[in-house]
Amino acid sequence: MKFDDVLKQIGEFGPYQKRVFFLTALPSLLSAFEAISVVFTFNIPNHRCAIPGYPNDHFHVTNTSYASILNQSVPRQLDGTFSKCRLYSDVSNDVIVSNFQDAKWSNATDDGFNETSYSASRNTHDCTKWVYDHSVFETTIASDFDVVCDRSVLRASSNLISEMGCLFGTFVCGFVADRFGRKIPFYIGGLALVAGGFGIAFTDNFIALNVCRFVLGMARLALWVNGMVIGMEIVGPSKRVFVGIFMGLSWCLGMLLLLIFTYFIRNWRYLEIALSVPSIFLLAYWWLIPESPRWLASKGREKEALQVLEKIAASNKTKLPEVDDVTSLLDADKCLSFKFIFTSRELIVRMLIIFSNMFVLCVIYYALILNITNLAGDIFINYLLSAIVETVGFGVPYFLLDRMGRKPVYCIAIMVAGFCCVISLVPDILGAPDWVVVTLSMIGRFCVCICYSVIYMFGAELFPTVIRGSAMGMGVTFSRIGGLLSPYLADVGILIGGRLENSLSLVVMGSPALVVGLFALWLPETMGTKLPETLDDVNNLHSKRGCFCCQKNKPDVRETTVNGNKDALASSPC
Repeated sequence: MKFDDVLKQIGEFGPYQKRVFFLTALPSLLSAFEAISVVFTFNIPNHRCAIPGYPNDHFHVTNTSYASILNQSVPRQLDGTFSKCRLYSDVSNDVIVSNFQDAKWSNATDDGFNETSYSASRNTHDCTKWVYDHSVFETTIASDFDVVCDRSVLRASSNLISEMGCLFGTFVCGFVADRFGRKIPFYIGGLALVAGGFGIAFTDNFIALNVCRFVLGMARLALWVNGMVIGMEIVGPSKRVFVGIFMGLSWCLGMLLLLIFTYFIRNWRYLEIALSVPSIFLLAYWWLIPESPRWLASKGREKEALQVLEKIAASNKTKLPEVDDVTSLLDADKCLSFKFIFTSRELIVRMLIIFSNMFVLCVIYYALILNITNLAGDIFINYLLSAIVETVGFGVPYFLLDRMGRKPVYCIAIMVAGFCCVISLVPDILGAPDWVVVTLSMIGRFCVCICYSVIYMFGAELFPTVIRGSAMGMGVTFSRIGGLLSPYLADVGILIGGRLENSLSLVVMGSPALVVGLFALWLPETMGTKLPETLDDVNNLHSKRGCFCCQKNKPDVRETTVNGNKDALASSPC
């Protein structure tokens, strides 16, 4: 009898398991708060150079006298708005005051524009002080720390530091979880989420703020990965796909709830405090959730493993079968080294295609999230549309994969995502309404979410059992490395500037998606096929390649196909 057989006998998803699972899913919602709140807290509001020596300067022009001073000291851009980063070099404080009283400025209009006062030939220099439009947000990190103009790269760098925390968490969490248990890194992640969230809210130092963001990035991965593992390992095999789906929906629910917080709290420090308060509940998790019984069994801690199994049986009103040696419940086969993948040309090509697709998907996914703040239009409406699109996008594949197949769904989605991002350049050049670019961005986001739902399932079905776990683990690492690029891709339009500011980042994201989408056409279809166990199985699947492999394969009688009712990695001893 194996561990899954025991769970089937005592109950796969009883009250105790549901309680533990929902407790491990909650941090996914809280992690979404911290991961995506940056869209609002790091928003760069409308701004312009401050008038030197004018202490009561503010963004909006209120009278003609004020407009006169502003028009004299701050140059106009080509679109007629005041410069965000430049001041006239030949204007001193004394001149501003004298001209404030000069009658020649009496013809200035209410918005400050006066043709006689504007001169493109006057020298300008970079300003060092700015005023901000507080009509949308009372304060943001960008406005408090002046992350604008030549300092705007600091926002992308801060987001990069957060992604580095995620990458660090990927490495550390796996090591700690396998050596010391799932519960320890999960609880440490909860502590880090609380400390980092409150730390950001009360810091006045930009370096300290970035240290907190690194800690939060690490916390997100610790909570997500270990929460998923604990949830997966405590339920029966037929419920594991539900666990995976619910984890994703928990993240999406966090995105939707975040909108409520941000709509009513427009000060970024108060917002961080409000988002961090629910995380305090995680401090009680040490006493609320158990260690994974599978991990306890793998370490020979028989008494503790049996205690967890007995709680499951008691809550399900069943009886735990007699077990002589709890370690016998686990698969004793040894996994081959990851080097095995380099023994086959077919496996090497699959690895390169899957890894490159996971890399690009992670780049686009997070870049599109961060790019919400750069899109024209109301940021709250854009965000709401994005959250709804993501929720639907993660759910749609479960209705298509067993009808169309993995390969058609994935390839169509990633090609459409890439095409929508690239084609957004056209309406920007033609001067089309802003909603056109926003719509194309949302379609791209929807397709990327579909791809994310498919790629892990599709990839797991392409590698043999003996290296499936290590191959997919390496793919996750590659994807996190891709996440390091997303902050700069999201802000490339701002960093370069110009008339294509809104669409440039979308074009840079979409181009590699088209390339890796073409690569994915080479992969074989896996719908209705057996999971490959050996290298021979891989070679047999190689023959089922075509443009879209529309011919439906006969399903196996074995429960090894990864679909809406089966779990890919459950059959792997890795």
